[in-house]
Amino acid sequence: MQIIQPSQLKLAKTLWLLAVFGFTHAVSEWGYLFVPIQTAGQEEYLLILMMVHLAFMALSFAFLLAFGLAQYFDKKIYLFIPAAIFFVWYVNFIFFFDKHALTLWYVKSEIWARYLLGFPGAILSGLGLWRRRQELKVWGNKISHNLRNASITLLIYSVLGGLIVPAGDVFPSRILNNETFFQLFHIPVQVVRAVSSMFLSWYVLRILSVFRLEYEKNIEKIEKLETLCTERQRIANDIHDGAIQALYGSGMLLDRASELIDHDPVRSKELITKVIDRYNETIKSLRRYIHGLKSDDYGQAAVEHRFHQMLNEYREGFPNITLEVSINIPIWFIFIPNAVDHTFFIMQEALANAARHSGGSIISVEICGDEQLYRLTIKDNGRGIGFEKKNANQLSSISGLHGYGIDSMHQRSKLLNSKLEITTNDQGTQVMVQLERSGHNAEKA
Repeated sequence: MQIIQPSQLKLAKTLWLLAVFGFTHAVSEWGYLFVPIQTAGQEEYLLILMMVHLAFMALSFAFLLAFGLAQYFDKKIYLFIPAAIFFVWYVNFIFFFDKHALTLWYVKSEIWARYLLGFPGAILSGLGLWRRRQELKVWGNKISHNLRNASITLLIYSVLGGLIVPAGDVFPSRILNNETFFQLFHIPVQVVRAVSSMFLSWYVLRILSVFRLEYEKNIEKIEKLETLCTERQRIANDIHDGAIQALYGSGMLLDRASELIDHDPVRSKELITKVIDRYNETIKSLRRYIHGLKSDDYGQAAVEHRFHQMLNEYREGFPNITLEVSINIPIWFIFIPNAVDHTFFIMQEALANAARHSGGSIISVEICGDEQLYRLTIKDNGRGIGFEKKNANQLSSISGLHGYGIDSMHQRSKLLNSKLEITTNDQGTQVMVQLERSGHNAEKA
């Protein structure tokens, strides 16, 4: 009996003790077949069999007692108490055996094993399972009923296996023993024990279904958590690529306006007006996003205008950088769900990186395609990603491709089912996105 997945239920942490009891007790029960007490001769062989049988029986009851105590104690004391009782029993009845009265020693050892370990173990285990009913009641009435039945079965077994013992000179074995049980019910007590063990095994197996239910619930929690993390990542990407980049573009225009405010106030005022319009558009975009509205459908001219508008902002914000632009978007690409938004944000991120960090003087942007292929390419003549200037003529590589923006580009390319290639060296960086028409659903094409 093994709990495959980790469980938060207290019962799961101690159920292995009940499993060990079942295994060791089954081994001890076979001892009654291999210990022919009435057989004369071969006393050394019989003595070894008797000792092994008694040891396994007492050991099984010790694990049963440990399981019962574990339902009441959280600390490892539930292991120490049965171990101490087992040690006392072993010293008194196994270590100092009476070779001259072998049968009497054998019977007395079994009686005390059942009295000291079996009876309290079964009682505490039965009552302990009854206590667990409240803990597991939330998993359904079937689990609670099986716990109740297993508890009652253990309480019955405490009498059958703990008090009904071989006849001996120890009270109450003179009254409650195997012979009196047979005379009263006309059936050997061993048979009734076996039947009760079968019922107990059945109920325990039914109880194990609670761990399957717990496992399924944990899987459901993990799936919800993964969905939540994915949604949070999507929101973070959308805010980074949308609102943050739009605000950054507005900041560039404001910087440019501040440079022109003294010698060209008219142009500076125009740029400020553009910033105001840009902020208003960003606010509208955030409102649409909050309300979960989809992006507006674009015609081919409107899409190209959207791209050109962003490029013009970079021209205004970085007048020292030459932008070489060629945009010819294939009509089928526009109607692929989210394709325009994903490629727009990828281009926006690549442009921001090139303008802010490359140190280049030329950035080329090309969007082209045919009936089957769409390609977006952004290339600069800067120092490359991960390169720093050592002196006037040398560059050294300091790191690889990294950063939230690059991760966002990769994630968007993956969502679009496109191919993203970023190549960089000390002569510049190129970002290229390729998307094949096959395999995509162009809704309105």
